[in-house]
Amino acid sequence: MMRIRPVEDGDFRLFRRYEPGAPLSACIGLDAHSGEPIRVAFDAAGGGNIMIVGRSREAALGICMVALLDLATQITSTPGQREIYTTPPFSIMDFVSTEESRVFADAAMSLPLPVKLERDTISEMTSLGDFQYALLQRDRHPEAPRHAKFLFICGFHAAHGMRSRGSYAPDTTTPNAARLARILRDGTAHSLFAVVWCNTFANLDLTRPEGLADFDHVIVLDGAGDPPPDLPAEPGENAWYINRRTRSATPITPLALPPESWSDAVIRSFV
Repeated sequence: MMRIRPVEDGDFRLFRRYEPGAPLSACIGLDAHSGEPIRVAFDAAGGGNIMIVGRSREAALGICMVALLDLATQITSTPGQREIYTTPPFSIMDFVSTEESRVFADAAMSLPLPVKLERDTISEMTSLGDFQYALLQRDRHPEAPRHAKFLFICGFHAAHGMRSRGSYAPDTTTPNAARLARILRDGTAHSLFAVVWCNTFANLDLTRPEGLADFDHVIVLDGAGDPPPDLPAEPGENAWYINRRTRSATPITPLALPPESWSDAVIRSFV
């Protein structure tokens, strides 16, 4: 069984204050050997999209929650940083509406920052339109500020309105699938990043023909099924973090979805 470590009071140390000149970054878990936090930098030059694959909702939404609070810590800890956002820095598309995803979404909506939430997104998916518009504007005006924006997609396997193959797939490519494909392909160069959770590699293949293309960082949890040939096999005791740019694979211990009281304490520290 894959290890998942509960979040503890001392885990506030996982979060990093913003460092001027450095990209925003997020903790995605602990190194299985050293216990030290593993961080992903969201860098326009170096990429940053994250794909989480596995059936463990506790681990997948725990990774999303810790990453979200870590990013919010950096945005709110710098004078003037939060004021640069005229549109929400975080958008969440919750396709599953499980107990775990609701805990994650409710914490996000408690942040002292604007957050856009779409639940049970079957047809609207306006967040994709928002990011498509931001991509267009940043492409047309390269001199404009490039403050980072983040799209969290919870339950990509249930995004039937974007399916490309299988029984849920429409006869033609859906506009939303095309929007997401462009956001993933071109967004990182404009500081528009995505953190996506899909339960299996098979469902990822059904929903997105490009697979892991445009994802520099992949986290493999238990129950993910057969991975592509260039990734480690399904985890035993440890999950895997794969940096596809450096071709490195690191065993990690994901953090569980934090309890409400812990998340509330973190959020109160932002005010």
